[in-house]
Amino acid sequence: MNNNFFPNLWRFLGLVAVQVLLLKQLTVSVGEYFNILLYPLFILFLPIQLATPYLVLLGFTVGLTVDFFSPSIGIHASAGAFSGFFRFIVFSMFAPKGGYSGKEPIFSPAHMGWQLFLQVSALFFLAHLFWYFSVDDFTVVYFGTVTLKTFCGWILTMIFVWLYTAMFNPKS
Repeated sequence: MNNNFFPNLWRFLGLVAVQVLLLKQLTVSVGEYFNILLYPLFILFLPIQLATPYLVLLGFTVGLTVDFFSPSIGIHASAGAFSGFFRFIVFSMFAPKGGYSGKEPIFSPAHMGWQLFLQVSALFFLAHLFWYFSVDDFTVVYFGTVTLKTFCGWILTMIFVWLYTAMFNPKS
């Protein structure tokens, strides 16, 4: 069995549990602008060489799993599938000249450095959050609300992304 399977399985289970048991409750308690979506880290920390169709499928799966604990099915699944597709675009934008060598199994600070990791994750999470809130409201009338929710959620999420990555230091 692939040696990346179990770290990714534990990351999947852990991030989904934190999302539905803790972060969802924070949003309900504090307010609609206090959104932290940490589960997309699962998509970001999948192996770099993984093909895009698998990323879309795994993104859909993690999103659908989070959706099972939400009142509206499909919003997180949509955002997860989008992020699985968008990850390839972000990684391509920040790829070294010769591309990724394969020596770096995942896109983490341990392999890429903190500056590049934070730049890529900032763009990745900005796109994920904008997609999520756009699908959630699904009308141009609420563009201001979508933008404000995206900005507030992005700042809070990036703080938690940094904390998670600093605490667990993923390497595979």
